[in-house]
Amino acid sequence: MTKVNHASSRVTPLLELRLFYYDFLRRTFLMEPTKDFLVFVKNSMIAPDFPLASESGMILEGVQQIKDYLSKNDIQSETVCNDLHWEYTRLFIGPYQLPSPPWESTYLNEERLLFQKETLAVRKAYLKYSFLPVEFGHEADDHLGLELDFMFRLSELCLEDNDQNGVDLRQLLIDQKSFLEEHLLQWVPKFSQDMIQHAETDFYQGMGKILQGFLTLDLEALLELLTINS
Repeated sequence: MTKVNHASSRVTPLLELRLFYYDFLRRTFLMEPTKDFLVFVKNSMIAPDFPLASESGMILEGVQQIKDYLSKNDIQSETVCNDLHWEYTRLFIGPYQLPSPPWESTYLNEERLLFQKETLAVRKAYLKYSFLPVEFGHEADDHLGLELDFMFRLSELCLEDNDQNGVDLRQLLIDQKSFLEEHLLQWVPKFSQDMIQHAETDFYQGMGKILQGFLTLDLEALLELLTINS
C-alpha cells in the first residue's frame, strides 16, 4: 500500500481542519466554560470566513448565532461567564432532569441509563489506541466530550510521522470513520436537536448546530481521505 505524503496539498490542510474542529468541539463539551475558553471561541470567530461555514447551512447558522452573542455580551464579565456556566450545568450536568444528556448510552437504550453496552463498546475503541479518558472511573466513557477528545487524539496521530510512530494512516482513517458511523452519528444528531431546542442562549444553540453540521461533513472528509490514500 502506498502511503500519502503529508506534504500533499490535498491531504494536510484537510487533516489540519479536522484537528481544529475536534479541538474546538471537545473543549466546548468536556467541561464548564472558563474565561480562557470563551477567549478561545471569540478568537476562533474573528476570521471573516469560519472554516466550513460555506459548506454547511447548520455550521453557518451556528457561527452567526455565536458571533451575535459575542457581539452583545462581554465575555470578561462575571455575569456572562456565570450565565454560560449555569447554561452548561443545566443542559449537561444537573441537578434537574437533563434536557440534553451528553452520553451515548442515554440515547441508544430504552432505559436511558449510563454505563450500558454502548459505554463498553466505546471503551473498546479507546483501548485499541491506549486512550484512557482523564476522568476514567468518574465519568462514563461515552460522554460526548470524551468521544470528541478521542477523535481529536486520532486526528493528531494522522498528522504525525507515521513511519516513526508505527501507526498506519489508512488504518487511523478507517477507525475514525467506524467510530463516527457506529457511535457519534448514531446519537449526536438527536442530542444536537435537543440541545438546540432547550438551550436558552444563542451561544449553546449555535454550538449545537456547529456540532451537528461538522460531524456530517467529517464523514465526507474521511471518505475523501480514504480515497486519496487507497
